[in-house]
Amino acid sequence: MNQPKIGLVGVTCEYESGGQRAEELLKDIGNALCRKNVEVVHADKVAWNSADAVEICSQFKKENLDALVIVEVTWIMDSMQYIFINELNLPTVFWAVPYTETFSIGCVQHFGAILKAQGIEYEYVYGLPDNVEAVEKVKVVAEAGQIIKAVKGMRLALVGPRQTWRVAGPQDMSNEEWEFSRKLGVTLIHIEMTEVLSLAEKFSDKEAEAALKCLSKRTGIIKADDTAMKYMAKVYMATKEIAGKYSLDAMAAECYPMFSGVMNLTSSWLADEGFIVDTEGDIGHTVVMYMLNRAAKGGACALGEVGSIDDEKNILALAHEGSTAHSLAESIDKVQISQSGEKGTFVGVPVKPMDIVTISSIVGSKGYYKLLVENADVVQATREEWVKGGEKLLIKLHVADKASTAVEKLMEKGMDHHLIVKEGDYVQLMMTICKFLGMEIVRVFS
Repeated sequence: MNQPKIGLVGVTCEYESGGQRAEELLKDIGNALCRKNVEVVHADKVAWNSADAVEICSQFKKENLDALVIVEVTWIMDSMQYIFINELNLPTVFWAVPYTETFSIGCVQHFGAILKAQGIEYEYVYGLPDNVEAVEKVKVVAEAGQIIKAVKGMRLALVGPRQTWRVAGPQDMSNEEWEFSRKLGVTLIHIEMTEVLSLAEKFSDKEAEAALKCLSKRTGIIKADDTAMKYMAKVYMATKEIAGKYSLDAMAAECYPMFSGVMNLTSSWLADEGFIVDTEGDIGHTVVMYMLNRAAKGGACALGEVGSIDDEKNILALAHEGSTAHSLAESIDKVQISQSGEKGTFVGVPVKPMDIVTISSIVGSKGYYKLLVENADVVQATREEWVKGGEKLLIKLHVADKASTAVEKLMEKGMDHHLIVKEGDYVQLMMTICKFLGMEIVRVFS
């Protein structure tokens, strides 16, 4: 994630008390945000009337902002604040100041009621510029705005065959794709698996060997044969070329059952290059992984599902076919590349211990989506446990609640079987993203 960028404007009214504080408040709030690594674009003037608001909106529209902070220096007419909301359409924080005679917090409550009635979400803070919690909350909204903007501009390829058919809707896509795109802004691009595989076949064995040599330092223990590894290198090169051709931000590729093992190693290699290739055509979870990667400023997510439950130690053992980033193992020598079919492979990764991780999962339809947002930690998996689990992905997820109770709650909430694991604590940020995107937040582990 780049440095988030906010527009900062003060609003006041000549008929109210307290407007003389505007300049100093805006200066000090701006400085406090800059110290938190937030880029601040100050409005060229304090907004005293609607003409000022229009002028400031014109200024801010040129700045590619991630969020907006409106400092309620005094009570102000809602007709003026409407201009900022309607023209800029940004995640907005209202900053109320603790001066009784200004009715600042009352103004936020009044305008907030209007926004709620219109189905528009907002955040607010209360205090002076030295209020640490207020500054941190603004930063989180700015980061959320940056991620939302990235998702709205995201190009995600669905790689896999979809024969032309319909019941009473779209012919080459599904209504579900339209609904998801309209809700989140993601553009879905259909690519046939044959395009990837045909391109892979055009690379020579010599080119494949050269690619494998370059990848050798970040490739685990190889149990697959030379033919499979050369083919994996060709698929990797083809996938990168396809990503460039369509200007993709991520891919959700068909794998199981017809193409098992074809994209797994490519997914692992590219995950460590910052590019997501989901191997089960899972569009929703690909988008969530994209969000989390941007929140973390890099790194890779692991995607798995509950394989077993240990109520004595509160462990959910997550497993998956085998396409996880090599970097999520303790060391490269603990990653194993195994044969899958004639020319495919799967990647075995016992995920390293992590003090805190963010757990997420998405489910929904028709523009209504629920997002699981929780914290847990990952504990050490022994080699024996990894072997017993099939030498694929293994994540020993330690949850605060009784493990079976956690699974029961997931089922009660109707959450999907795929769980994304990301190192770090991004719960508050993801909850803020959910709020501004209009998605239900689901908490079950705590």
